Amino acid sequence: MIAVLKGSGLLVTVMPHGVLFRSGKEKLVREHRIRRDLIELVIGLPAGLFDGTGIPACLLVANKRKPDAMRDKVLFINADCEFADEKARSRLRPEDVEKVGDWRTAAVADSG
Repeated sequence: MIAVLKGSGLLVTVMPHGVLFRSGKEKLVREHRIRRDLIELVIGLPAGLFDGTGIPACLLVANKRKPDAMRDKVLFINADCEFADEKARSRLRPEDVEKVGDWRTAAVADSG
């Protein structure tokens, strides 16, 4: 996905939380993305958010044109407590999404 992004491309993908700590080839891919300064943001999501699985997930944001304030940095946001618990699944509410966006904006502003 990253390979087909334009020079100013931005990619957000949903991944299982395990991609953040597994070893082997996944570790090599992670290290390569970090060395190339492509990953801007990782957002940890709650378990049970997606139908068919109870595992926690994350959003990986790759940005080929990171803001200067984020160069050589990766912002991690743990949003696993920002959700509505609805019986067998979790749901992100509009205020949860807004809060995560506010955290990112504040972090970029603070690092610049």
